[in-house]
Amino acid sequence: MNCPRCGKQNEQEARFCTKCGLNFLEYQAKQAAPSTDSEFCYRHPKVATNLACGRCNNPVCTDCVIIGPAGPRCPDCAKSTTPFRPAAIGLEAKRVARSVTSRGPFAWYYIIIIIVVLGGFLRGCTSMFTPQPTVIIQPSQEEDN
Repeated sequence: MNCPRCGKQNEQEARFCTKCGLNFLEYQAKQAAPSTDSEFCYRHPKVATNLACGRCNNPVCTDCVIIGPAGPRCPDCAKSTTPFRPAAIGLEAKRVARSVTSRGPFAWYYIIIIIVVLGGFLRGCTSMFTPQPTVIIQPSQEEDN
């Protein structure tokens, strides 16, 4: 059975799509019953639609909808200027730390070696550029007798 939402091929007796999670039983029930309560696009009041924004639930027509990685969005939600979610960055850092530390003690050995090498490199570079104290030796004046 092909999923009507994402097109993924699923097993014939599957109840949910393995890719997008669509409930096939609910979808077939909605398709079998004719919809008398159509909604109208919030930008085009004369255009009937059954499509809604996944973020704000505003009904949108096929002319207005913007399909993105998170599903259909209305033009207002698609213009969101938030480039990233700050919490997602923290979760990504935790995931990377867990993947490194789950490799056993050798991962820790490599991390310690890298820190020691970087510390020695930085210490050597900083001593190369720091001014050294200059000592001026003045010739001694010996009297000729």
